[in-house]
Amino acid sequence: MLTSTADVGGGHPAMSGASAITGHALSVRAKGLIVIGLLVIYAMAIAVFALHQKNLLLHDFQEIQQSQEIDSVLKQVDMAVFHSVMSIIPNINATDREAGMQFILMYHQRLVNKQEELTARMPQYSFSLKSVNAALTEVTANPSRGNMDQLIRELVRTKNEISRLAEKSEKNRDQLSRNYHTKSDSVAMTALFFGVLGLTSLGAITWLFFRRLTNDLGSLQKRALDIVKGYRGDALPIRRHDEVGQLMKAVNSMASTLDKHEKELMLERQKYFHQEKMAAIGALAAGVAHEIGNPIAAISGLAQEMNERRDSRCGPGECESCRPDLIQVQTQRLAAITREISSLAAYQTIEPQLLDLNALLRSTASLLRYDKRLRRVALKLELDDQLPAIFGVADQFTQVIMNLLINSMDALEDVSDPTPVITLTTHAEAQCARLTVQDNGRGMNEKTLSRAFEAFYTTKPVGKGTGLGLSLCYSIMQKNGGSISIDSTLGTGTSVQVFFALTEVAFNEANTA
Repeated sequence: MLTSTADVGGGHPAMSGASAITGHALSVRAKGLIVIGLLVIYAMAIAVFALHQKNLLLHDFQEIQQSQEIDSVLKQVDMAVFHSVMSIIPNINATDREAGMQFILMYHQRLVNKQEELTARMPQYSFSLKSVNAALTEVTANPSRGNMDQLIRELVRTKNEISRLAEKSEKNRDQLSRNYHTKSDSVAMTALFFGVLGLTSLGAITWLFFRRLTNDLGSLQKRALDIVKGYRGDALPIRRHDEVGQLMKAVNSMASTLDKHEKELMLERQKYFHQEKMAAIGALAAGVAHEIGNPIAAISGLAQEMNERRDSRCGPGECESCRPDLIQVQTQRLAAITREISSLAAYQTIEPQLLDLNALLRSTASLLRYDKRLRRVALKLELDDQLPAIFGVADQFTQVIMNLLINSMDALEDVSDPTPVITLTTHAEAQCARLTVQDNGRGMNEKTLSRAFEAFYTTKPVGKGTGLGLSLCYSIMQKNGGSISIDSTLGTGTSVQVFFALTEVAFNEANTA
């Protein structure tokens, strides 16, 4: 399949879009019922709030009690650390230190038990005895004075940490007490505040609803009038999901559909104008060829007569400066140019037929070589001699080729190094004929490439492009059963791939899809 066209469903797009959202939209009546329901829920929420605040106060009270229990456990742990230190001090200078290890281990075990109890009941206030255990292991292995001093330092460090935890617990309890008193004083005022807030919010929501409804209806009215006047612009922003939102979507769909049809009509007009222009050029070329043809024929005849007289009257080596044969060469060139213009611009049938793509490329390139932009550009034709005939409308294919060549010439306008080159390549594919138009111009960035086929989009200055060239090429190739694609790299060049249908079947499928 060379081309893909969108399926067109039955019914008006705006109406079908509105029907599609009816099941998900909330009507104004439904919104009113929702507001009444919310009022009932709000009243119940105030009652639930009061009960919830009571539960929070009870929870705060329980936390205060738990904090007191934490202080008690921390004091017991602190005392266990103190006893562990006191069990070590008598053994520092003792001669038989191993005898006192039983007391040290006993008090250390009490410390471990209290630490485990604290961790089990209040994990957030747990602390580690890893360093103390390590120091105790050293003392057990070698009860030297240095090891015992290290154990005392670790126990003192642990005692400082316990003191920090106790201070943290005390601060937390003070904070809980303040929160309890503050919360108990504010519950009644909060319930009253929410009651007043509910009434105020209801009034504000009602005012905002009708204000927004009025603004949206005004925007909708203005947009409808703009559409009647021909403005298509950006779509209305849809911020509602009720009947007004459905109406806005329908108006946006209507504007989009009108814009699409107008662009299609513009493309068809461009095709018609192209045919009229080519017909006018053909008539003009025929007139010019007729008017110029007679003088050219007379000049050619005089040159031929002069050449014959020179040959009959002048001997060898004479009349060498007289060159009537050069006049004949130039008159023949003039005649060939007028014939080329006449044959290209002559009226061509609009009926699809089998065509020679290579011949179309040669004739179009021959005409465009008189464009001054092409004088500094190398135009290469790499045509496949075994290319099969394509099927379509000759005049429309000529228009596609001319548009692509003109775009390439514009892209090469500011390029001087390397040498500007346009290459036309044809190649036979399995089910189509492929034309590649490649240049080494300035290329396109991703944003421009993504919008290349969009109607009226152009990066050329005002007066140099309308933005219809590539869009027209895309439309022509779709209607002729073919397709077109673009690959471009900014600063490197552009390659356009055009695929032509080989049979009438593909052409008919494209025009009946």
